[in-house]
Amino acid sequence: MLIKHVSFYLLARNQQLFTITTQEELICKLVYKTWYNKKKRVLIACKNKKQAIRLDNILWKNVPYSFIPHNIANEGPKHGAPVELIWEDSYSSKKYDVVINLLTKCSDYILSFYEIIDFVPLEESSKMLARERYKQYHKQGFKLNTIQLSHS
Repeated sequence: MLIKHVSFYLLARNQQLFTITTQEELICKLVYKTWYNKKKRVLIACKNKKQAIRLDNILWKNVPYSFIPHNIANEGPKHGAPVELIWEDSYSSKKYDVVINLLTKCSDYILSFYEIIDFVPLEESSKMLARERYKQYHKQGFKLNTIQLSHS
């Protein structure tokens, strides 16, 4: 039986790296590592369409990850790209191996994945929401892994 697991990244101070945030830079690195190195298909569950479009643009322009084949929900090739961006009111019918959860809550759809990447921001209100997701993952039997990012 496959064990479901979640990797929670504890975000460091949110600084702007040129025009993108520390979290957006981390998302690009994780997508690249998961797709390119591990050959896994990645779904990015965004808070809204605006965030999905922003990450779509970042994924196209962010060097050295300048070519990560991806598309916005319901766009792109018939069978989907290896990386797809969705938002709260859109879900993919395609099969993905990993979901990067940027939603404030866990839906049944998110909980259906065996591998989830999630984040714990520094802002207290967002941290509280992350704690609730953590509890929900734990209750669903996920193996939980916490990764502390440096403050540099």
